[in-house]
Amino acid sequence: MERTEFKSHISEKYNRNLEDLFNQVLEMGGLVETQLNNTVDAIKCENKKLAKEVKQIDKIVNKGEIEIDRLCASVLARQQPTASDLRLIVSAIRIAVDLERIGDEAVNTSKLAIKMAKVQDVPCDTLPAYKCLMEIIAIDLVMLKKALTSFAQLDLDSIAETVDDEQRVTEIKNKALNEIQLSLNKDTDEIAEYMMQMIYSVRAAERISAHIVNITESIVYIVNGQNVRHMNSVKLSSFLSDQDQD
Repeated sequence: MERTEFKSHISEKYNRNLEDLFNQVLEMGGLVETQLNNTVDAIKCENKKLAKEVKQIDKIVNKGEIEIDRLCASVLARQQPTASDLRLIVSAIRIAVDLERIGDEAVNTSKLAIKMAKVQDVPCDTLPAYKCLMEIIAIDLVMLKKALTSFAQLDLDSIAETVDDEQRVTEIKNKALNEIQLSLNKDTDEIAEYMMQMIYSVRAAERISAHIVNITESIVYIVNGQNVRHMNSVKLSSFLSDQDQD
């Protein structure tokens, strides 16, 4: 499917509404990407101000979700969408929900920076699971960029490895939690109060990858009309790989 298919209607206003819908989703995705980049920098530098910016951007992301709902409702109310247009509308709503939740999880992840900014004698990068957390967010960013590119181009090639990326994130999360557990067994009094927030941040970062897989599934639905939301990870990974080879 080519994106130009959504610009081929007789009504110029209809074409414009669909293009606005594409652009709004991509703009929302760009804001979420900024949130994740700021989360990395905030945690690395224990920057409380930057962590609060992540939360401020989240308010704009929330407004973006509302705007996408408005655009979708406008097209449904005033036009007679084709089957492909309906898939775009349904998927845009789903993608907006997942992007909004990624924004929420970015806020939750960045709270580690706020916590550690109050501590002078324990650098954040010395905490157990710190490297794992940074690795998870890095993978999240790569996954998100692939998903946004795939949506912009209506091409599934760039998301073939998405499920494998999510599984890698789960492995790193488990490694992180093991590191934290071992540390708590040894130094309960010294770092226990920081470790709870580290656990929350690691789990929040992991949930981001799951939402990106949801976005991938919505893009598949736009492109070829196949609903893959209930496929298990093995079948979904195989399906995406087959699309990449076609």
